Amino acid sequence: MSALESMIWTVLGYLAMPSIFIIGFAAVAVVSLPMLKMLSK
Repeated sequence: MSALESMIWTVLGYLAMPSIFIIGFAAVAVVSLPMLKMLSK
């Protein structure tokens, strides 16, 4: 059970970093695009 748990946590760890980067990039895009549109008027 312990080996299976460690494997699951390793997979979650590897999946967490890219998904955090992708979510952060999407959030920055969603916030910055309206700001740029407001500033360009």
